[in-house]
Amino acid sequence: MTGPNGAGKTTLLRVLAGDLRPDTGTARRPARTGYLAQELSAAPPRRSLLAAFAAGLPGPPEEHAPVLLSLGLFREDDLAVPVTALSVGQRRRLELARLVTRPADLLVLDDPTNHISLGLVEELEQAVAAYRGAVVVVSHDRRFRRGFRGRTLELDGGRAVREGAAASR
Repeated sequence: MTGPNGAGKTTLLRVLAGDLRPDTGTARRPARTGYLAQELSAAPPRRSLLAAFAAGLPGPPEEHAPVLLSLGLFREDDLAVPVTALSVGQRRRLELARLVTRPADLLVLDDPTNHISLGLVEELEQAVAAYRGAVVVVSHDRRFRRGFRGRTLELDGGRAVREGAAASR
């Protein structure tokens, strides 16, 4: 999904993710939806990186360290660092780690390439291409959009102004 700032992209994604109720009508979505918001939380949790990653999962946080470390996004030394002390890029990587390790039938990604390195963008592109569920992505990143192989929708003023066919490989 593309369009100028203020076109309604983030609002539509928030409705799809269940984070916002539609003004009218209804939105149906699968029970398992993974949502990556455009902006990071203004008040990061006051717990460690590992505790924040493991939040909502069964068992103690230490049980989830191998999974987090296997993603290659963090070093073992990072696990005890409070989330409040992480850089914006590290906090974004934490959100991506939580997203890719929880089952979802629908991924809703709002500008997923914000605050991450080019190498991680490339890995994200591969993960999105390999994902078997539905994916809805908003991105201003031209390179990321060129590689996306799904249908496109352009919004302006809260309305769809152009829809594109699925890209071919």
